[in-house]
Amino acid sequence: MTAKTYKQRFVDPLIKKLKEVIREVFYRYYKALDSYHRLNNTNGRLYRENEHLSIVNDKLKGENEVLRSELKDFRFLRKVLGSRQIDNLIAQAKDIEQQRKQTQRTRRRNTNYER
Repeated sequence: MTAKTYKQRFVDPLIKKLKEVIREVFYRYYKALDSYHRLNNTNGRLYRENEHLSIVNDKLKGENEVLRSELKDFRFLRKVLGSRQIDNLIAQAKDIEQQRKQTQRTRRRNTNYER
């Protein structure tokens, strides 16, 4: 067998096969590298979001404790003064607040026309 024939039958197909394998290895490597970077970015974003949500959660826990304390006090007042009296006081306070807001709206309207 001559060197030329040996090269054509064995070496050239082997080199062609090796090139295909190397090409596939590089393709998969770059694909994996891209996936790694994407996952790393997503992980970082999710970590920051988690930190933010933890801070919000701590804030809401504190607010919840304050509201529980106020609810305890409110229930105690209802028990001592009675539900009807508390309901009447709440209705009066809401009416007063509504009247105050309405007078503020009319003042704003009047000042706008005077300009």
